Amino acid sequence: MAIGLKLDIEFSGPEGQRATFGDLKRFVARAEAGGCSDQDELHLEINEDDEITGFSLYLDPNS
Repeated sequence: MAIGLKLDIEFSGPEGQRATFGDLKRFVARAEAGGCSDQDELHLEINEDDEITGFSLYLDPNS
């Protein structure tokens, strides 16, 4: 059985705090460290109003 780790970022957090550019840079750094490549698909997180609220990637813990 393959096991993966999910890394996600939300564009807003508790009390409406918005994600920052630094949050995005940390997300990308963790994804790269986890072995993600430019061809890996982003999985969009969409709310009930069809608004994109974030995205995720699945990381291979063996890479």
